Amino acid sequence: MSLWMLLIPVVVGTVLQLWLTAKQTTAWTQELKRLRPLGATAVGKGGRRYRGGIAFVALSVADKRVTGAFSLRGFTTAARPHPVPALVGLRLSVVAGDRPIEGLTDSERSAAREAAGMLRAALAREPGATSTAGPQVTPTTVGAAGPV
Repeated sequence: MSLWMLLIPVVVGTVLQLWLTAKQTTAWTQELKRLRPLGATAVGKGGRRYRGGIAFVALSVADKRVTGAFSLRGFTTAARPHPVPALVGLRLSVVAGDRPIEGLTDSERSAAREAAGMLRAALAREPGATSTAGPQVTPTTVGAAGPV
């Protein structure tokens, strides 16, 4: 009897955590889908695991200016995406720099810097590398194995 009293809360807690994680992932994906049409998109991670927490910031950039941004805010699996209007309209080089930006925590600033750095590197290598509108590719079966 005592083993079941211990096992039931563990199972319920695990199922609850999985459900909250699924809700968080769905919210993040929906917000990222909204951001992608605004331009090239990257996600940065900043902060520490403990003191101050970890922040995730997604940026969308067109013509080297931030066109959309959001951050994951909240406690563990209850965190949800929230817009970051302080980044919208800034040049990519400003976000990638070291200057503090009003309205961002230190971990969000670090995550935004990482995302901007990835976008700058990708755009420097190949200007169309992060473009959302590319040539349409038609699937082909040439060279594929046929039915036996």
